[in-house]
Amino acid sequence: MSFEIRELTPDSVDAFRQAISSGFGHDVDFEDKEGAERFGIVFNRERMLPVFDGDQIVGTGGDFDLTVTVPGGAQVPMSGLTIITVQPTHTRRGILTAMMRAHIDRARDRGEPLGGLWASEVQIYGRFGYGSAADMRSIKYDARYAGHGLREPGVTVRLVSPQEASEILPLLFSEVQRTRPGMYQRTEEWWKYRLFWDREKDRQGLSALRHAVAEEDGKPIGYVTYRQKSSWEALPEGEIRIREIITPTDAAYRALWHYVTNIDLFPIVKHWNLPVDDPLQMLLRDGRALSTEDLSDSLWMRLIEVPKALESRSYTGSGAITIDVHDPFASWNDGTYRLEVEDGQATCRPVGMDAEVAMDVNTLGAIYLGGRDAKALARIGRIEGAPEAVARLDALFRGAIAPWCAEVF
Repeated sequence: MSFEIRELTPDSVDAFRQAISSGFGHDVDFEDKEGAERFGIVFNRERMLPVFDGDQIVGTGGDFDLTVTVPGGAQVPMSGLTIITVQPTHTRRGILTAMMRAHIDRARDRGEPLGGLWASEVQIYGRFGYGSAADMRSIKYDARYAGHGLREPGVTVRLVSPQEASEILPLLFSEVQRTRPGMYQRTEEWWKYRLFWDREKDRQGLSALRHAVAEEDGKPIGYVTYRQKSSWEALPEGEIRIREIITPTDAAYRALWHYVTNIDLFPIVKHWNLPVDDPLQMLLRDGRALSTEDLSDSLWMRLIEVPKALESRSYTGSGAITIDVHDPFASWNDGTYRLEVEDGQATCRPVGMDAEVAMDVNTLGAIYLGGRDAKALARIGRIEGAPEAVARLDALFRGAIAPWCAEVF
């Protein structure tokens, strides 16, 4: 049985949406005109990868045109892979491999040196050159045990309307986005149709989104967005479910965590995606009250053009190392490279000399954002080289701030 990747035409969008939903165990409400409009704006048809068996769509995929922060603060184009599904009638026939081949080739043709994704299944994407580059913590605490703490002097917090939030939040997000590896830029459409998309029918029994902004001397310095879930037993057991907390300043960080810890009738505070280096446990009066419900991978990275990608980020100090990169899925990357760093800035070129360290391209993707320990990866066999060379690699690549991605895409 043959299949082919075709252009996503307007008359095949409904079938494409149904195939995506079926793959993830949902159904499409074709009477929902707002949802259809949203889909058409969020997903660029030219970047979609529908796979057809005759007239039937049997596989879906696509990518977003993203710009991601890398160590040092540079903003680098990244092809954000998304909505990958294969219908259960057509698995194990090479459809996923064909989509990945088209995705990576197209990203290279567009001049995007990086690829990124959130992996639905960990075992799939390593073989296509992606490595787990960032982690996330899902946390929970009971404010009655954690301790309420003191208000932050000079900082006030106020709830704002969705309209005011749409003017304030993107500016604050951009301040932080430029400083944290793994965070990507958001367009006006992305904010409108993803971050502020808040229909009652989609809330699953939770409240509308609340937007609280911290201000100092009348100037916004941070925000938290969250939903509430009421619950009553003998005592109120309501929940605050944080969607996003963005704090360009330390004062905003302290003030906003104080705020969410002091909402009457809602003592249970949850956040699904906290950076692994976040100091919340030490901020609370009783850090033992905070539990990590889950610690898992988030953003995976793939170097589509190795020299360009390595030259895009900065490094720690100065030094040089020769790296052998094994990349069977993108043969243009397969080879040995000399990375030379002077005061944090790098040049990278292919060379015909012996390598000091060797690794698959997915391991290079894992260490790219500066959040992985190369020495630990060497211990488990994912990096080969003398201990001195591995230590030098680790010293160059490790970043001062843990990579973090604020949102699934």
